[in-house]
Amino acid sequence: MSENLAALTARLRVLLNDPDSMIWTEFLLTECLQLGLAEIQAHCPYSLSIAGLDDAVESNLDQEMRLSPLLLQLAQQHALQQRQVQRGETFHPDPQKNTTLQNQALLAQALKDQLEQVRRYFLQRSPSAPF
Repeated sequence: MSENLAALTARLRVLLNDPDSMIWTEFLLTECLQLGLAEIQAHCPYSLSIAGLDDAVESNLDQEMRLSPLLLQLAQQHALQQRQVQRGETFHPDPQKNTTLQNQALLAQALKDQLEQVRRYFLQRSPSAPF
């Protein structure tokens, strides 16, 4: 199932618990999807595209392996970081806020691990030698 920009944005809004667009703008979510796509693209040997994003006609995220869930998680992380910067909550004396920041650090590490799995997947299936 190939997803276009509108479908991915709608799914991202559900992940962010913002179905009514009260917190994140359409532009910001599109930018977050672009950032997530750029991170995945750094580990993927072929060019990735999403229909409706950067004049792409079709999506190819899920052709070889399902990359759209990973893209949504990366975009969600970028959106939450943007929100945190906007609200100025990087440092807060409340220990519960520090726990939230620690959880975000753990999530970031988990996403890096998934990106490493994507890199290994394509490296193992590459017809050319990596060196």
